[in-house]
Amino acid sequence: MNAKLFTLASGNFAVGVSTFVIAPMLGHMSADLHAGRAVIGQLIVVYALAYALGGPLLTTLVGHRPPRQVLLVALAVFGVGNALTAVAMDFPGAAAARVIAGVGAGVYTANALAVTRRLVTGDRQGRAVAVVVGGLTTAIVLGLPIGAWLGSATSWRLVLGLLALLATLPMAGTLSLPALDGSPAVALRNRVAPLRDRRVLATLLATWLCLTASWTVYNFIDEVLLPATGGDPDRQFLTLLCFGAGAMAGNLLAGRLADRYGPGRTIAAVAPGLTAAVLVVPSVAVTMPLALLGIVAWAMLHWMVNVPQQLRVAAAAPDVAPIVLGLHQSAIYLGISAGGLVGAIGYSLVGRTGIGYAAFATGLLALTALWWSMRIRPDNEPGVGTTGADDAHGSHTRS
Repeated sequence: MNAKLFTLASGNFAVGVSTFVIAPMLGHMSADLHAGRAVIGQLIVVYALAYALGGPLLTTLVGHRPPRQVLLVALAVFGVGNALTAVAMDFPGAAAARVIAGVGAGVYTANALAVTRRLVTGDRQGRAVAVVVGGLTTAIVLGLPIGAWLGSATSWRLVLGLLALLATLPMAGTLSLPALDGSPAVALRNRVAPLRDRRVLATLLATWLCLTASWTVYNFIDEVLLPATGGDPDRQFLTLLCFGAGAMAGNLLAGRLADRYGPGRTIAAVAPGLTAAVLVVPSVAVTMPLALLGIVAWAMLHWMVNVPQQLRVAAAAPDVAPIVLGLHQSAIYLGISAGGLVGAIGYSLVGRTGIGYAAFATGLLALTALWWSMRIRPDNEPGVGTTGADDAHGSHTRS
């Protein structure tokens, strides 16, 4: 079973590298594609939006197919998108290629998580989800700094070309997955129908706002850490490694906490800490020791959001779990896009510390949405609140 989970995680690793590695290469891409830095930065936005919106649309067309086939096609589309980005000669071509890669990535991740839930049941489900999501955190620990270094030392085109090849590696393992039956065909209106469920909507809103707050800081991480790093590449590399280590630790810890104490209690503890971290990090990151301490804590809290929220949204609509998991991934990538806008507003108004203020304000909205999601009662349990339902998954493992 572990081999199957690691196969799914390896695909997420490729998706994660493609998501995070573009930012440190924007300067080189700007010169090569003859576009301004602000314009070329939109490659991140279009990828995230394609992931968030295009993934669910394409899943509507292919979601009834056997999961193994869907995963293989998604990896192929993702790989083609990265290959086309590598050979793009101008910004429009690169943007179109990033859209293709984003759609493939969105379909892959949502279906990989849905397959994980079918392969592993019971009190180990949280840890299984954490393993598959761990492919994304491993991409930050290893793929981001290595890819950034390789892009600087050689060419960003080589990095994107290698990503296209990397997408083919999980295909062999995917062929060894069980031949699970496909889900019944679901119309688009039915795929968004879970949003009419207030529990689902509130949980997704909380995820979106939590990660918007965190990505507000991440999208401006060079500026946030400038007083501590002084722009020194070696110090920047060290901070990226520390962020990745914190991310991996947080993801694994979240899975264990969700299994033991329940996803509701886990996110109730994590979200306030993340809201505080996004305010504090831009203010205290003036020396390397403080910056490293802050970035590790922030990264851990950032990556402790995904697992419990995935489990909560699936528990809110178990009959359509693959659909709501896809919506959850869309909420994450909408947070990536929105974080850039929120951070730009804060930075333009106050400067570097304004990034933290803007992130903190968004975090307060996230806490409000989280509180709302926990107050809504399930339709079939009129006397039980959502918190209790969320924590039922982990209650039998508590001492």
